[in-house]
Amino acid sequence: MLKNMLILFLLSLSVIVGLANPASEDPNINVTSLDEILQIEKGFMTISTEWSPDVQYLLVTCSKSDSPSTNIVKHYLLDTNSHTFGEIDYGVHGPDTNGILQAKWTPSGDKICFEVSGYGPTGPGNCYIFCNSDGTNLRGVGTNYTDLSKILENRGDIGSQRNLKWSPDSSKIAFEWQKPGNASTGVFIANGNGTNAHELSSATYPQPAWYDSGKVFIVTDEGTVDLINESSDLIDTFQPEDKDEKYWGFSLSPDRKKILLVSGLPDSFDLHTYISDTDGSNLKGNVSFYDGDNPEDTNILTKEYWQPNGSLLLVNQNRNLYIVEGNENNKRLLYEGNASEPQWFPDGKKILFVENKNKLYSIDIDGTNLSFITNFGPTPSHSWYNSDKIDRFSIYSISPSGDVIVFASALNPDTGKFYKNETDKILESENDSSKYSSIAAPLFIVNCNGSSLTQVTPTTKGRFDMLRRWRPDGKQFTIESYSLYRTDWEDSLVDLNNQNSSSMWTNMTVTKIIEREDPATVGKAQNSESNSINTSQVTENKETTNKSPSFMFLQLFVCIMGVWLLHKAREQ
Repeated sequence: MLKNMLILFLLSLSVIVGLANPASEDPNINVTSLDEILQIEKGFMTISTEWSPDVQYLLVTCSKSDSPSTNIVKHYLLDTNSHTFGEIDYGVHGPDTNGILQAKWTPSGDKICFEVSGYGPTGPGNCYIFCNSDGTNLRGVGTNYTDLSKILENRGDIGSQRNLKWSPDSSKIAFEWQKPGNASTGVFIANGNGTNAHELSSATYPQPAWYDSGKVFIVTDEGTVDLINESSDLIDTFQPEDKDEKYWGFSLSPDRKKILLVSGLPDSFDLHTYISDTDGSNLKGNVSFYDGDNPEDTNILTKEYWQPNGSLLLVNQNRNLYIVEGNENNKRLLYEGNASEPQWFPDGKKILFVENKNKLYSIDIDGTNLSFITNFGPTPSHSWYNSDKIDRFSIYSISPSGDVIVFASALNPDTGKFYKNETDKILESENDSSKYSSIAAPLFIVNCNGSSLTQVTPTTKGRFDMLRRWRPDGKQFTIESYSLYRTDWEDSLVDLNNQNSSSMWTNMTVTKIIEREDPATVGKAQNSESNSINTSQVTENKETTNKSPSFMFLQLFVCIMGVWLLHKAREQ
């Protein structure tokens, strides 16, 4: 009897140990594969993700190669509140969807917009499409087509539309439209639903941008930047100080009080920039310059960064940071060093930047409070990051709320620790893919003051994780994972506040999703497992008690053994 009691005690003790050491999951961070949520077919991969302005919905564009020249495209809508999802039905399916591009939201969030591009039966073309989020009330911008199959069939007759811009009040659009047979490109404006399109002007590369909801800036073939109204009347002209030069492009400040102008000689690739008020006053030069012989200077307007919702201009010239400010547009040195990848804080009061390719700092706009935040490791300078598939992603990204930063950093999968530049032999030959096939580059999050460094995605050899899109409130974001050992991409949804989040997703029609008043999360769906992993250099998070399948089996086993022991005791 004593022996049986001892066995029962040991089994009970094992239960207590199981409670003390449950299957560990980060209670605050949940990473869910979009493939699992969407029950996506084999061969499809995510092309883009776009959050709605009201943060409730996520648009996902997926594509699958059906032949060397044909893709099958699907758009999905996810309701992140009710955990429901569905495929948007435009009335075309399978190979007939070839040419449909990524779905985006209109600024008001009540419609979605996408392009159809490529060759149709009547020739090549590109057309913007507006419709409701369930695919209804569809229209080709500037056309009478309300059927997607007809638009796809008649792309060649429509011509090429591009460079769409929304007016400040989101009531109108301006876009470039080169119609079949026309040598020049027209600048058109239309209502926010794509109707009543009419031409304002034409040029080779007009690059339209709204000044206000009734006036548009364009670049002319004569090398000026003109401001015209809806009736095509000339309001103002910006012309280079040097009459031999031309303006090749421009950029407006978010508050539309200042304009940055790119100038250069017609036969030269050496360019420099001016800044002035949008009324033409206070013109200043020597803002930034582009060396035509420098491969890093091939893209203009990539060294200048406007203050969010303001008119201050941040300039990165020769790895030094400057602020252009005030009524006189004076240029002031903010930071001298080896700076790259600068970004404004969302409130426009501070700036983030990378020093010496792997150290993240913040600095106030007056040059004070220079603060070290975290070390990236060698990832930013690594050839893996500079590959064709990855260079469109930023090294790091700050949340819309301005309190959390997401970044990727290379880890040694064998130790779980950061590589160090001075000892990292893998980086000795950056162009040799075999060298970086053993590197893992998971995502991390860190508070903007440098605290609470936490690993988000697992440490996997040959895998690089990159942030795609922040949810506007900063509570979620989507990521894209590229692996050297796979031919496709894997996208995931990351929830930073997962305590009350359901792990169940329900498939239903998009019409029902957007009509639901009291969303419920019932039905067959997938369980979402957290992939969060903490390394020895990462701050540990508080753990919650989650009963794993093995622990529940142990409970059942103990109950059975208890009944058996009681039975044996009665027999004695």
